Amino acid sequence: MAAGTPGEGKEPGSSLSAPASPADLAGADRGEVDARGELDGLDSLDDLMGGPDPRNPPVAAVPAQGLAPAYGPARARGRGYAAPELPAADPLRDRTVRSLGGHLARGAGELMITCGVIVVLFLCYQLWITDIFAARTQDQIRHDLTTAWAQHAVPKPARGGGADPRKRPSVPPVELGDGIAVLRVPRFGTDYAPVVVEGVSTADLRRGPGHFPGSAMPGEIGNFVVSGHRTTYGKPFSRVDELKVGDPIVVEVADRYFTYRVTRSEIVDPHRLDVTYPVPGHLGEAPTKARMTLTTCHPRFSAKSRLIVFAELDETRDKSDGPPPELTGG
Repeated sequence: MAAGTPGEGKEPGSSLSAPASPADLAGADRGEVDARGELDGLDSLDDLMGGPDPRNPPVAAVPAQGLAPAYGPARARGRGYAAPELPAADPLRDRTVRSLGGHLARGAGELMITCGVIVVLFLCYQLWITDIFAARTQDQIRHDLTTAWAQHAVPKPARGGGADPRKRPSVPPVELGDGIAVLRVPRFGTDYAPVVVEGVSTADLRRGPGHFPGSAMPGEIGNFVVSGHRTTYGKPFSRVDELKVGDPIVVEVADRYFTYRVTRSEIVDPHRLDVTYPVPGHLGEAPTKARMTLTTCHPRFSAKSRLIVFAELDETRDKSDGPPPELTGG
């Protein structure tokens, strides 16, 4: 068979070619590269283009350390990036958060303690300290009232003549906050003798039980209305709820004693002003009796309602005849 003709190098009866040697494969590779543009000897596409493209700079290789198993080193190098690692715990930030929480908890605790102390101090002031102030104020008012009574003393009535309850009692001219009478209730003990002041404003009631301006004066025909605190500022009406029907209430003025008797009591809404009318509960009706009405807050430590005690004049006694038997136990 002539050289270079088909079938050369094959054994007769065989259709398979002989295996190519490594040298033949290398030559074939070089031939293919030469056929594509003689790229033999070029390390990369940048060598072919004359250098790296300035518009697309190469990406720095990212170390493949710490990659998850799915992104092994070989794949990372092939892709040119590494999978992001999970953020590590920041001890400084954790300490800061814990410190902030501790400060907030301590601050809230200190605030609650401070509020509690303020509430306790306020209650102590209302329930006890105001009593001290009221007692001192009452002593001064009592002194001023006694002095005024002495300066406005009236002549002793003629022998056998008694005081006329229909005439206006001898009460010196007063201003708001001044004392006008002394209130005595035998059921509350012999030491109970608060001075009634003129007026029912907040400032007036801090000085003592107050006479409702415009209502009748002690012993007059009409309604002598007196209001007082029940738990603070001397709490002059703290025991008003203990009064029973028929109990005496003695009002002392400059020259007389007026003894009233309790007729009934009632709990009403704070806005019920009809209890202060000349005839309680009857607007416009002309009074024919001398009445007395005591008002205070109800229940104790609350201003939700008002406790009203009604009384009527039972006896008028001149001071020259001595105190009424209700005060002496006679």
